[in-house]
Amino acid sequence: MSIERPRRSSCAMSRRHALTAAGLTALTAALAACSSPESHAGAGSADNPVWDADTQEYVLEEAVASGEAHLRIWVEYEEYGKALKKAFEAKFPGTVLDYEIVAKVDAVDRMSLDGEAGTGPDVYMTNFDDLAQAVSSSLAGPMGEYAGSIRSRCGDSFTSIVEREGELYGVPVSTESIALFYNKTLLKELTGSDQPATTWEEIIELARTYNDKAANRWTIRFLAGQIYYAYCVLSSAGWHLYPDGDLANPDLTATTMTDGLEYYKSLREIWDVNSADATYDYIENEFIKGQTPYVITGPWVFSDFDAAAEAQGFEYGVTTLPMIDGGQRAASFAGLAVGVVSGYSTYPAAARVLANFLASAEGAEALYSSVGAIPALTEDNLADVPGLGGDERVAGVLSQAQQADFVKEIPEYMYTAGDELVSTVWDGIQEIPATQERAAASYDELRALAS
Repeated sequence: MSIERPRRSSCAMSRRHALTAAGLTALTAALAACSSPESHAGAGSADNPVWDADTQEYVLEEAVASGEAHLRIWVEYEEYGKALKKAFEAKFPGTVLDYEIVAKVDAVDRMSLDGEAGTGPDVYMTNFDDLAQAVSSSLAGPMGEYAGSIRSRCGDSFTSIVEREGELYGVPVSTESIALFYNKTLLKELTGSDQPATTWEEIIELARTYNDKAANRWTIRFLAGQIYYAYCVLSSAGWHLYPDGDLANPDLTATTMTDGLEYYKSLREIWDVNSADATYDYIENEFIKGQTPYVITGPWVFSDFDAAAEAQGFEYGVTTLPMIDGGQRAASFAGLAVGVVSGYSTYPAAARVLANFLASAEGAEALYSSVGAIPALTEDNLADVPGLGGDERVAGVLSQAQQADFVKEIPEYMYTAGDELVSTVWDGIQEIPATQERAAASYDELRALAS
């Protein structure tokens, strides 16, 4: 069986943009200028829609409520668009929602053209690290009175990503992160308990008796040659990428990075394969055989792992990534898709209603049932979503995403330099300090070429 999976998390695939800040005053003025100046009956002015305290919703513009005017949204997948249209129109009878397929990675750039031309949507989906450009370019409208309910449903970890100067300029919709997948059945057989390890030291202890290199039997498998996967160890040792948010300072020569790399190198003892041999097939396709206690991977494997677990007769779970004993919690790089109200929308009340709906139980059900994406909700609120309540696998990925480092921008050249760094250390090609210096020089060269 060959598992189809993304090249990397969405946070690594996006085109990156320079980050700039925007004030609430400037954005409000821009919204007033860019939106249609007319007032829509029953919904206040274009920049001051009416809030209904009883329903806790903005009052839809009459043209939208009657279906005379269609709301428009950009989504990335046809299946999600269909499910969202059905759910929204059921919740708000009489409305009509049209969708168009636009990749999240292209949405902000395209909005800068289509918005001003009057052909853009009322709401669009984008990646969290493109939100700063959307705000600074007046392409994003504040969520206004919905801020409290969004924070309640999505939690502080996700909501803080879309917050600017006390206002929310987006709605967290879905998240993705790698996590620790474990074979409950096998762990019970080996240790007497089906509970997963929380530290690397626990995994190392099991590996001492379970590993057999000649038989290709390993306690844990992961992509050893990628910083995307090594980051959980490095962060637990205290190193975090771009500590001051400056792309000129990835901090690759920091002593915390040295400590993290030393520990990472020591893990070669329990997963003794060259980085080039640690492929997806060698990791995920081995887990489905039922003889690997742990793998580090992401939610793209759910369907294949589910089928394998049923066929092989084992049960698996998902939990947060292991930390170094006595170290910090293990962070990961995570993706977050956000729904954004267009600063050009002619129907700012209805646009906010639609954006808020994306994070509702009905909106989350449309998302998960159509494309299997994990809603960016708190665990308590996931329980309200049909098909998700009590799903430990989803809860495990969500828990890891909530302790992730949502780095505002990770250029591709960071992955190039970072992958070279961790693979060189893993394969024992060069001493760690020298490897760090080389990676820092490579990063600077690649950054200069990209400028």
